[in-house]
Amino acid sequence: MGKLDFKQIKQIFNVIDVDNSNKIDKKELANALSTLQLNIDKDTIHNILHLIDQDNDQQMNYDEFCVFINVCDNADPELPASILFYAADLDFSGSINRSELSKILKKLDINIDLQQLQMVMNEAADNKDKTISYSMFIKLIEEMSV
Repeated sequence: MGKLDFKQIKQIFNVIDVDNSNKIDKKELANALSTLQLNIDKDTIHNILHLIDQDNDQQMNYDEFCVFINVCDNADPELPASILFYAADLDFSGSINRSELSKILKKLDINIDLQQLQMVMNEAADNKDKTISYSMFIKLIEEMSV
């Protein structure tokens, strides 16, 4: 996983945020992707925005845009679980903690209580800091999909 250059990301964010609202809406994002000649359909844009939109306003603030860049920079577009991992990794640590897992499960409309969440974390955490690695997360999502 590459290190994010937050200064460069802020500059890109400011260019895309044409109306200077400190938010990037779907239209601004679509225009930016079109300018870059990246043909990503509206449904895909909507789905990515849904995953990373923490305040559910259907726009990206700067922090959410950083997550978007992390997804674009690192995720395997052919592997939905990979996109989910990088959308969930809100602190860019390369692993998923309990809070991040809880948030991404809610985005997927998977409702589990705290006890169930702790049980999943206890079983899946494979790092010394009790977080879930990329490979374990992929395996976990694949098991949940069966």
